[in-house]
Amino acid sequence: MIVHLGVIIPAYNEEEEILGCLDSVTRSFAQVPAEIAQFSYEILVVVDACTDGTLGLVEGFAGEHPHVTALTTSFKNVGLARNFAWNYFMQMVGADCNAKFDSTWIALTDADSRVPDHWVATHIGLARAGVDCLVGTVSPRPDTGSPELIAKWHSRHELFEDHPHVFGANLGLRGSYLEIIDGIPQLALGEDTAIVAAVLEAGGIVRRTDACRVLTSARLEGRVRGGFNAYMQSLL
Repeated sequence: MIVHLGVIIPAYNEEEEILGCLDSVTRSFAQVPAEIAQFSYEILVVVDACTDGTLGLVEGFAGEHPHVTALTTSFKNVGLARNFAWNYFMQMVGADCNAKFDSTWIALTDADSRVPDHWVATHIGLARAGVDCLVGTVSPRPDTGSPELIAKWHSRHELFEDHPHVFGANLGLRGSYLEIIDGIPQLALGEDTAIVAAVLEAGGIVRRTDACRVLTSARLEGRVRGGFNAYMQSLL
C-alpha cells in the first residue's frame, strides 16, 4: 500500500511551461478514484538556477494549492535537483511509519510536460501491484512542433507495453529502491536511464508501460545539453 506519494519536477527557466505542467499534475491527483486515494502527497518543484519568473509563478500556484512546494537550488544539474527533492520529501514524511520506504512512491516528470488525467492513478495502481519502478512513455506535444518533425520522431519510437525506452518525464520509483540505489543518480544528463539500470541491478520489478503516456515539448532549444530537445533538433 502506498501511504506517501511525491511528484518531483525540476525546472530551469520554465516560466512559459511550468503552470501548464502543474495544472496537469494537480488535475491528475483530483482524478484518482476514492478507493485508492488514501495517501498523502506533495508536488515538489525544484526551481534550479532560474533567472526568469519561474519561482514567482510556482509560489503563486502554491499559494492556491497547498500540496505544491517550491524548492530553490543552484545546481544547474537535473540529477542533483531531483535527488535534492527526494531527500526533502523523505524529511517531510519523517518517521511516522516503520515501513516508510516501502510505502513511499516517487513520480518524476518535467516542467515542459503534461501528464494525463489518469497518470497518478496508474502509478499508484502499479505500485500497489508490486512494481518497484514504472517506466512510462512520452511523446512530443503536437502544439509545440511541426507535423513533419513530430512524425519523424514517431517513426523512430514505437510506443507500446514493454517498450524499450526510458524517459525522465515519466518515471516512478518505490522509496525502498531509491534507498537501495542511494538516491537519484546525480548526473546532469542520463539520470533517468541510470535509475532504471540501478533498480534492475538491485533486483527490482520494472514495468515498462504505455498506459499513462506523457506529452512533452518538442521545442528545439532545451534546458539540458544533449537531452530530449537536442534529439529533436537532430531530426531536422
